[in-house]
Amino acid sequence: MSLGDEIVPTLQVFVDFDNVENGLKSAGPVALAKTILTLIPAPMLSRHDEAAVRLYGGWRCGGNLTNSAQRLVPDLRASSPTAFPLVIAGVTHNLRLIVELADKPLGQSMVLSETYVKDRTLRKFRARQKPWDACANGQCGFQKYAGSASSDVCPSPQCSVKLLDIFVRDEQKMVDTLMVADIARAALVDRSQDIVIVSSDTDMWPGLLLAMNAGCHVTHVHTKQGWATQRHLLRTIQGPLSKFYFCTSP
Repeated sequence: MSLGDEIVPTLQVFVDFDNVENGLKSAGPVALAKTILTLIPAPMLSRHDEAAVRLYGGWRCGGNLTNSAQRLVPDLRASSPTAFPLVIAGVTHNLRLIVELADKPLGQSMVLSETYVKDRTLRKFRARQKPWDACANGQCGFQKYAGSASSDVCPSPQCSVKLLDIFVRDEQKMVDTLMVADIARAALVDRSQDIVIVSSDTDMWPGLLLAMNAGCHVTHVHTKQGWATQRHLLRTIQGPLSKFYFCTSP
């Protein structure tokens, strides 16, 4: 129940966790969630009696929680749900705050068991030509890689190893699309009046546009202090649609 008598949906807060500055995450996921709530306009918060903060990341590999997920779980279990004091017109109301790992689609119980893949091959990469501005003395030890590309083959006779066979990375899978799918679910299925997106990744923008076009008020929290939405994105919400968008940063 909101501050009035009208029953409203839970305020959904979608957080691109890896995109958030480490300084904001250092006190733990629940403290981060409370910081995010302080950035949300009070009129929006007052329409809800509960906020569900979903943290998106590569939380599972081989069906098991990753090390990064395991570090967050104790705080989530000990401190969520909790109360967040909301002061409106001099009166304090306690907003119920739930913080959780987004390891499954919103509204579903089936966990996505493979959202973090290790040792993925780097494809179609190339190295910049020198000079490199960050080099201290112009004699960088990596200069032998200048102009290299993923298709380069070992110069040793009869060796067919390519650079792409050597360089690997650990990679999140389905995380961005899960976040956008949840935004779509909140806006189109749950008919949420408000949602909060915490991300500076422009891949999320089509999801924000969909929500606004569905009549959902979007609060967009950037993940670094002083950051703002790029102008070419803002041009896509000029006119009547702009009333559905509010942008802020820590």
